[in-house]
Amino acid sequence: MPRHIKLGLIFFGLVLVLGISYYYNLQKRVGRLVRPPQEPSQPYLVDKPVFSETAPLKKVRVFLPSKSKDGLLEPEEREIHSSDQVSAEAKQIIAELIAGSKEGRGAAIPPETKLREIFISGEALAVVDLTKEVSANHPGGLIQEVSSIYAIVNSLTENLPSIRRVQILVEGAEAETLAGHIDLSKPLRQDLSMTSFHNSKGIREEVIDDTSFREAPGK
Repeated sequence: MPRHIKLGLIFFGLVLVLGISYYYNLQKRVGRLVRPPQEPSQPYLVDKPVFSETAPLKKVRVFLPSKSKDGLLEPEEREIHSSDQVSAEAKQIIAELIAGSKEGRGAAIPPETKLREIFISGEALAVVDLTKEVSANHPGGLIQEVSSIYAIVNSLTENLPSIRRVQILVEGAEAETLAGHIDLSKPLRQDLSMTSFHNSKGIREEVIDDTSFREAPGK
């Protein structure tokens, strides 16, 4: 084969390889540009609540740390989908807590937290299973820990009459505390003494002295 033909074939091959490489790189770049936006992170890790999107909405009140940062919890109105399953409504309420305030209040639960599951027993007990971020990312401090725990307890018991006690789990297991102070080994009942329904001394004089609030064993 004449030398000039060989050189022509080699040149053609190089052009072909470069062209294919450019085409695939261009496809990747275009794909990144037109890629649809990702959905926002969901608060549920598994088993999303079962409800119909056409189900009527109902108003609920979730409790969040007050704007004044005085240790009190303030109610904030939200809407959830009605459901025949108490657990479905409970999951939506916890999701609203994780989402945080829409009115400038503090965060009750670290926003990285996911809801693993909620179980409802026949003894008016709700077992709320959260991921480790609820503890690992908690800011700490007695007042903040009380606020986190009772934001969960009060939000569920205030809106769902069939729930009277709440047990908090972390990663599917019993947790001694969230941040080193409050014993979570037993279910907790509603306590509105640290909400804005009561005066500001409630959390410091009534709640901390109450026997349901005690340091975890070994703390």
